[in-house]
Amino acid sequence: MKTLKLTLFVFAAVLFAAATAHATYSSVYDIYVNTSSVDGNSGYLYLQYDPTQISPAASTATVTGFTTDGSLGAQDTTDIVNGTAVSGTSLANNNVAFKNTNGVNDFEQAINFGSYLNLIVTFTFNSGIPSSGNGSSVFSLGIFADGAGSDPLFNVNDPNVPGTVGTLALFNNGGAIGASDDQSTSVTPIPPTVLLFGSGLLGLVGIRRRVKI
Repeated sequence: MKTLKLTLFVFAAVLFAAATAHATYSSVYDIYVNTSSVDGNSGYLYLQYDPTQISPAASTATVTGFTTDGSLGAQDTTDIVNGTAVSGTSLANNNVAFKNTNGVNDFEQAINFGSYLNLIVTFTFNSGIPSSGNGSSVFSLGIFADGAGSDPLFNVNDPNVPGTVGTLALFNNGGAIGASDDQSTSVTPIPPTVLLFGSGLLGLVGIRRRVKI
């Protein structure tokens, strides 16, 4: 039993050290939107990941963990500007990923709104190591009544980004920053250590159960 305890402790320590070592090279954010003001209505989610004009490092934004008490409709392929650097067909399948290789990379999906929606965005550098410089890429989530993005349901009065509820920026030095653009929305960073250490604890529980059996 003492050997098992020591093994579990070392395993947990390794997980924590690995997560800390990679925390600089990836960023994870949770976006939560209170959609109770449009509950029962239909509309579109508009997701975008675009490079800035200052030489951004090659990176990817992956959307996972999408949940809502509403229901998703079909992907809109008629109103997007440029989706050639986007993979995936539905937020429900956790398979939507963006590369910052085009001037505009967007993805749209129909939705019947409930009282909330939630998603997780993970940024990773394609090389695994951030480069120097001031470049960045920006992810945004917008909510509209129409697929063309001309009828915003949130952040209506903002002349710069109407319809946008949250934005995230990934910088070439590995840093990231998130911002809420509407009072309905919270944008929260999730330390990679939490994600990895949490999955590690689940693994430890499994080991413990097998030993008892």
